[in-house]
Amino acid sequence: MAQAYIEHSDWDHLPSEPLVTVAMPTYNHERYLRDAIEGVLAQQTDFPFELIIGEDASTDGSRAIALEYWRSHPHLVRVITADRNVGMHENDARILNAARGRYLAFCEGDDCWHRPDKLQAQVRLLESDARIALVCSSWRIISEEGAVLISNVLRLPNHGVYQFGLDEILAGKVKTVTVCLRTGLAQTALKESPLCKPGLYPFGDAPLWVEASRQGTCLCLPMEFGSYRLSSNSATRPREIMNIYRFIADASAFDRAVLGHYCLRAGPRASLEMRVRATRRRLRALAFLGEATQVREELHWLLQLGARIHFGEYLLYWGAMISRPGTWSGALRKWGLLRWQASARWKRQQRLPAAHADSLRPFDSAGDLRKPAATSGQITCPLHADSTQQPEN
Repeated sequence: MAQAYIEHSDWDHLPSEPLVTVAMPTYNHERYLRDAIEGVLAQQTDFPFELIIGEDASTDGSRAIALEYWRSHPHLVRVITADRNVGMHENDARILNAARGRYLAFCEGDDCWHRPDKLQAQVRLLESDARIALVCSSWRIISEEGAVLISNVLRLPNHGVYQFGLDEILAGKVKTVTVCLRTGLAQTALKESPLCKPGLYPFGDAPLWVEASRQGTCLCLPMEFGSYRLSSNSATRPREIMNIYRFIADASAFDRAVLGHYCLRAGPRASLEMRVRATRRRLRALAFLGEATQVREELHWLLQLGARIHFGEYLLYWGAMISRPGTWSGALRKWGLLRWQASARWKRQQRLPAAHADSLRPFDSAGDLRKPAATSGQITCPLHADSTQQPEN
């Protein structure tokens, strides 16, 4: 149930009918929030838009910064907050429910937009064809200090527009900071889709993209419109090894659930194979967490999916049985994982410039924990605005 919130807004100055609402959830983003807001304020458009900052009772100066911009830009900024922290999912939901724009763009408080034509380019596509549900783009990765670590992550040829689908979403190629979609689709998915149930997964964006892809075409622009920051307090980039494995387990459950409803571009067989791979990943992650009961459930999942159980997976189950949390062997297992994480981080630091090394986790230099959990789909040939096609159902 939605909780009561406090809104700071000046209705005498805000646009009566904004075409776009920019959603900016933030919690303890004092170091980065100004960059995020300035990137939105710098947008050059021929249509009105609004910025809703969802401030979730931060313990630093984030709320003061948000209110400062509301006072100085009452014609653009609304601030939604509350007296207590409600968590990522509820904070996102109250922003979404308050959105008035026909389209909804996203920029979390630790990310930013670095090009002033982002909204204009994406809205132009959305307005050109009612069948287009979502427009995203490539992005760059920056450190906590703002240094560019990786440019143009998708590396698409810089011509035309590319059609994305479920394959690309599960492969982590749709980054939240780049997305602009139809508000009605997002609001409906949040209310009706079982994938979008609050708290079911440790992220709320990918379920929205999946449901949007089922309602229309998803297009990707090859330009890098957004900067994704490798911040230390990101909800989707846990740094402690046990939280990393918990995230991998939950993300794998999401991949399996999605493919229980929808198919990949290659068809049912490829979808089934990916469900099996997701189950094996989840099983391994749960085994490292010592969750023996859940590991046994994953073994049953493999049998239900018609897959053969590997001998090593039986060993993982027995290993989890004897190293449950709270036992001496469980403490030894956790100590070993922490030592391995520290060693992996040290080795990566030796291969990176000193200014950037601490920003990267030991598993994936792109900073996307979900990326290893999916098979990348093939990008279709470039589409032109007058030849947009519906995705296959």
